[in-house]
Amino acid sequence: MQRQEAQFPPYHDNLRHFLHDLAQPLSTVTGLIDLMLLELDERDKMFQEVQLISQQLEKVMEIIGEIRRLARETADHERKTLGPPQAPMS
Repeated sequence: MQRQEAQFPPYHDNLRHFLHDLAQPLSTVTGLIDLMLLELDERDKMFQEVQLISQQLEKVMEIIGEIRRLARETADHERKTLGPPQAPMS
């Protein structure tokens, strides 16, 4: 059975794949930064800088999530507007 995502127009599908590819390394970096925060003492001079990096990475992840949502909504809207795909004529 094909996944429902296969019904997305190719450019929406590409955008979602690019966003996924972007989010994966960012998630890894975010996790590593969060581990650093756990290991650093709050009085350490680097703590605030590392905390700022963590906050900014979270903002980037939120933006990626918002773009994903918009791409999904746009694809859903186009799918409803265009209707089901037409069978090729033989």
